[in-house]
Amino acid sequence: MPAGKASGKLAILAASLMVIASFLALAALEAKPRGLTEVAAIFPPWTTRERAFAGVIAAGGVVVRQGIVGTILVVHYDDPGMIDRLRDAGAWAVIDPVAFGGCLVRPNDTE
Repeated sequence: MPAGKASGKLAILAASLMVIASFLALAALEAKPRGLTEVAAIFPPWTTRERAFAGVIAAGGVVVRQGIVGTILVVHYDDPGMIDRLRDAGAWAVIDPVAFGGCLVRPNDTE
């Protein structure tokens, strides 16, 4: 393969990796919990709704509403250690409930 084609492919690969890294960094910043009283706890999809609720209660949180699926729960809390306890209870992620334009809330939910 000529050197020009190899370096062109390498440049495209490097640019693609930089775009992906930038997207992931922005997504992480967008999802970081900002509020001091509510987060969205995302449990694995094979977790039952009841098990997710039990995990939130065991962590000391109060379920405010369900997200777009039964394993995403918006949780009210007063203790800053709640995020770690939700992860210990099985939540894959604990994020800002209005992250990504509020896509974690079912369309018929209103506040």
